[in-house]
Amino acid sequence: MKRLLLLILLFTGMIYAGTMHAAYKVEYGIFGKMGVSDAWLTKRGDRYEIKMVAKATGLAKVLSGGRVEIYESSGRIEDGKLVPDLFRKNVKRSSKRRIKTYLFDHLRKKVTYHQISYRHGKKADESDGELPYYAKNDILSLYFNISSIIGDCSEPFDKTLKAVGAEKKTGRIRIQTIVGKKRKRLAKELPGGSCYLKVTIYQKIFGSKGGELYLALRPDNVVQRALLKDVVMFGDIRGKLIRFEVK
Repeated sequence: MKRLLLLILLFTGMIYAGTMHAAYKVEYGIFGKMGVSDAWLTKRGDRYEIKMVAKATGLAKVLSGGRVEIYESSGRIEDGKLVPDLFRKNVKRSSKRRIKTYLFDHLRKKVTYHQISYRHGKKADESDGELPYYAKNDILSLYFNISSIIGDCSEPFDKTLKAVGAEKKTGRIRIQTIVGKKRKRLAKELPGGSCYLKVTIYQKIFGSKGGELYLALRPDNVVQRALLKDVVMFGDIRGKLIRFEVK
């Protein structure tokens, strides 16, 4: 269950003035809803902040020990793109909590981290380190920047990028546009999209093949629907946008 909520992390969006709020639900088969997620993007001048809170619900909540994941990214806006200074992952489960904060040094091309673990509200462990790779983005900033990287979504695009929070050792994440006949087939499963992407995050998610996600984006690049196919014991897991607002 530890990768349950990663699916509902994957949404994209344009840079809106003020604050953008998107809410998603994730469900599978006859069991219904298994998780919910709320995400906010706030822009103030040349600074941005992203916060995403994901929670397991129902049976998934019981099996995951009431798991809650909070992701945060903050940094600068340069030429319309997000440039992160900080990325933080805060995971709470039962009596345990782990907070890992990454700091970007774009000038020296390195990313360092500080991690603190708690048990029953008391500090259990603390460590510092440096990632074995450098990435310009974290997994949140990348998704908000992806439209400028891809360009015309109706054209073939297949590229492996790097993002902090993706594959542990290399940060790899593969982005592909779905075009032609494949797009038509996928549109039947994920209706309403103006752009379709396949995202491979190279992490084992419920035994799916490579952690492959299919995303249907609206014209404003916000994900309308998501699909994680052929998950062991669950079948297809689906995510859907249930609320979107800009203030």
